[in-house]
Amino acid sequence: MKQTKVVAAAQEEGKANFRKVTVTLPPDIYERLIQECARRKIAGEPNQMISALFREALIDYLGEPGTDKLPRLDK
Repeated sequence: MKQTKVVAAAQEEGKANFRKVTVTLPPDIYERLIQECARRKIAGEPNQMISALFREALIDYLGEPGTDKLPRLDK
């Protein structure tokens, strides 16, 4: 599998290079996502969309492709 640099904003690489996923979230986590989206929008920060926040969180959790950072499953 080809490994590419992961970017939080889909616009940087084009949506064709991404895979669509669907997730189910508890209401409190969804509310936190909405609050962060609103905070970023008000502050004029990038990556205001929920999908961008998910990508950021996954990049942070899993690390960039090719790195040795692996999540701990025993938490």
